[in-house]
Amino acid sequence: MEKMRPLYPIHKALLAVVVAIFTMSSLYGTSYYEVATTNRNSLNDLIRRVPVTSRSRERELRELSSIQERLIVHEQRMKGAGLPGVMSGAFAINYSAIIAALVNDEISEDYGRDLLSLHRQMLERSYEWASSRNRDPDFPEELVNNILHFQEEMAERKTPVFEVPESVRTPMINGYQVWVGELLAWGCDCGGLTPGQRSRIQVSLDHLERFECLYKKDGRLMPNERADLHERLLRLTRKTIEQLSR
Repeated sequence: MEKMRPLYPIHKALLAVVVAIFTMSSLYGTSYYEVATTNRNSLNDLIRRVPVTSRSRERELRELSSIQERLIVHEQRMKGAGLPGVMSGAFAINYSAIIAALVNDEISEDYGRDLLSLHRQMLERSYEWASSRNRDPDFPEELVNNILHFQEEMAERKTPVFEVPESVRTPMINGYQVWVGELLAWGCDCGGLTPGQRSRIQVSLDHLERFECLYKKDGRLMPNERADLHERLLRLTRKTIEQLSR
């Protein structure tokens, strides 16, 4: 993590950002099983509805729902659950803002990953501070000012959503990529996925991202290119469910 930035006066209001809600629907047919409802505005909402084709699939979905619940805990941690209010509020806004920018094609995947990596580093330092007996009283102020700095940097670097051509926007694909990325991060942090499972999901995720960048390189997305991306999205969905259900 970069060194803590110089202190900024805490007089700037943090802007509330709401994570877009996405629902993965109509992927395989018309017969669906409603997975346990998750928190609204949660990345888990992306897979609330998936098809049932057999009793074995119902068992797999129960396992998937259990993983969704653990992912909710992961999201809460990413938003600073348990930290003092001013710190958890800053983390919640920062996390939601990064995800919203990724979903809306306002920032690149690489830049988004860098921001999420910085977010995690600051979060780990904050939990270490919270568990320490000798807490630095200046740390919360330094943390909030650092988060404000990265928020300001992102605001300067991102393309406003109204300037992003609708022809190249792929919010559902972007949102699902973020969800899978968080799934892999959770798997690394909590041991919820084996290295082999993470690798197989990552390969499908990399394929989707590579073709997305290729198709959007010329500043437009042709109908056949968009259809191909969604076909690859379905493959990633199947691969993710397959690995989570093992």
